[in-house]
Amino acid sequence: MTSRPAADAAVSLLLVVVLAACATAPIPSASAAPTLGDTAWTVMTVGGSGTLVDARPTMAFGADGQVTGTSGCNSYGGPYTLDGDAIQVGELASTLILCEGDRGSQEMAFMAALRGVQTWRITEPRELHLAGLSEIVAQPAIDGPSGSPADEGLVGRWDLAEMGPTADLAHLLPTIEFTADGQVSGSAACNTFSGTYTTDGSALTFGGLATTKIGCQRPASAVEAEYLQALSGVTTWTVEPDGRLLLDGPVPLRYTRH
Repeated sequence: MTSRPAADAAVSLLLVVVLAACATAPIPSASAAPTLGDTAWTVMTVGGSGTLVDARPTMAFGADGQVTGTSGCNSYGGPYTLDGDAIQVGELASTLILCEGDRGSQEMAFMAALRGVQTWRITEPRELHLAGLSEIVAQPAIDGPSGSPADEGLVGRWDLAEMGPTADLAHLLPTIEFTADGQVSGSAACNTFSGTYTTDGSALTFGGLATTKIGCQRPASAVEAEYLQALSGVTTWTVEPDGRLLLDGPVPLRYTRH
């Protein structure tokens, strides 16, 4: 018969072994699933055909549910929604530059494919595949638009505080957001807009802004018309000593960081 001290010693030894095993057992780490929001991509192929080296389409999927970019000729923007690996792109607004030749053909194929996407996945090596009417394959964006990259002080989301001499915006909140890859988007008080921009020191140039076409009633329609007109005249930018962003032109626009 085993003595009580010997039994207690055996139990203690077993407990030590179990605790040591628990302490040294690796804890599984959950790898973060790829996300599409807040990513930017350069399109390499559409329907299996390579894109134009000097005019590759781009896509930037914002965390706010807006996708913006260029077709290689025009700028576009609109909403998108995700449900697991399913994706749906809503109505896209686009600038109206006439695209001819290969650029025109590429634009038609790309925009049709983007409007018809149904699923998305990010593979290794890191590539985005959008499948549906026609597959789009893209790589992470590394090249911005022509011109100097934007100063870090400009990049981010800004809320309009003053338009010209007035801060009375009828309780509406127009916005603007600059991304590091040369995309600009925002709310004009009723409709949303998107496009591209370039900087050269303090000089700022918009590459054409596309807007959605929702019918807006006053006062939103009036504020929106004035805001978009003011944006079209912007020539320079600066961050003032109080931290506000000034987009200067015939009608100065001042913003506070969101």
